[in-house]
Amino acid sequence: MLRRLGRFSALGRAKVKRLGLLAGGLGVLGAAPLALAAGVAGPIRGGARNPSPNPAISYRSKTQIIAETSGYGTRQSNKGSGGGAIYGCRSAFGGNGCIAADNLNTGPAFAFVSSGKVGGTINLQDSDGAPLTTNAKGVATGFNANYLQGKQASEFVLASQAASYAQTSQLLFAVVDQSGKLGATRGATASSQTNEKSYTVTFNANLSKCAVTASPSGQGLSTGSLGVAVSSSNAQLVEVSAPSALAKGFNLQVMC
Repeated sequence: MLRRLGRFSALGRAKVKRLGLLAGGLGVLGAAPLALAAGVAGPIRGGARNPSPNPAISYRSKTQIIAETSGYGTRQSNKGSGGGAIYGCRSAFGGNGCIAADNLNTGPAFAFVSSGKVGGTINLQDSDGAPLTTNAKGVATGFNANYLQGKQASEFVLASQAASYAQTSQLLFAVVDQSGKLGATRGATASSQTNEKSYTVTFNANLSKCAVTASPSGQGLSTGSLGVAVSSSNAQLVEVSAPSALAKGFNLQVMC
């Protein structure tokens, strides 16, 4: 009887030992996911750096937030006096921009609204660089530019205002008949006969930096020569005078 009790006791101790080993194994298996998770960035935490800098862990793949709503999918707002969001990146020249808005439908890709007098700024380290580029050729309604092809807006004028300087190496000309009527032309907009021997030709450019010459049409002058000069009171006008009445008018050349 005592031997049977001892045998049962030994068997009990063996089972307890096996159960202890099994529990220990399960404990190791249960701890494995926690050990694996230790090297992975955790959930996003408010008011803190994500992921935590200690240990230094970065998200190694794209973090996606997908919504399905008729309004905006996400919102970042700051009720303090600071800005709403900062997007920084280290993309090289020709690479991706720090921000990309891609509308897969026909609506706009972005919209900026401000209650202030300046909608935003685009600052480049190279001030001679282009602030933006586009393949669109439509009219940008309300867009006001001070520079166009390297020239300031003050260098361009309306049709009702005085014209800008003629371009270097530009050749302008006008054919004027004996009555002052303007014929073939490049750059001249009007002509008139001020008296029997004098004419005025108007150009659409400032000719103060140009040379002007004129020659009679048809047969040459019997005496004297044509006098020609840019008007001292209006650099768009060229004044032509002849020693006598011109039978067939004159040809006027302007070299800038």
